[in-house]
Amino acid sequence: MKAVKGVFYLMVLLIISSCNLHKKNLPIGAWQLVYAKQMSGDSVIAEFPGNILGSQIKIWSEKNFFFAGSKKVAPDTVFKDTYGGGTYKLVDNKYQENILYHFNKLAEHQIFNMILEIKHDTLTQTWPVNQYGEVVRANFYIEKYVRIK
Repeated sequence: MKAVKGVFYLMVLLIISSCNLHKKNLPIGAWQLVYAKQMSGDSVIAEFPGNILGSQIKIWSEKNFFFAGSKKVAPDTVFKDTYGGGTYKLVDNKYQENILYHFNKLAEHQIFNMILEIKHDTLTQTWPVNQYGEVVRANFYIEKYVRIK
């Protein structure tokens, strides 16, 4: 009877630990932007840090995301607030944001398809991607965040 009980507890422990491993691959939590760039083909259009100054955080719950920050793009001399939020879907590394509100009103009610990768405490978003998950290289963005502890 003790052996059966031990096997049962071992199975419960394995199930719980596998759920925790799966949760670690979700973006849930707060993240600080550490790097970003806008590309057109092989040419860098804008880069943070570089000709973009400022800061930004992004926060995910199980279904929603929110970001806020402030940035200045050279040769501008004034920092502008950045903010936005909405809902998201994540299947494997295919990530989709449905923008509900955004500092750029043209982005509101738009859907952005991305690739989202998490390695250790670094999260990378690349977009736009086509229906096959391939980056649209004509004009694309890469953002890297580190988890805020």
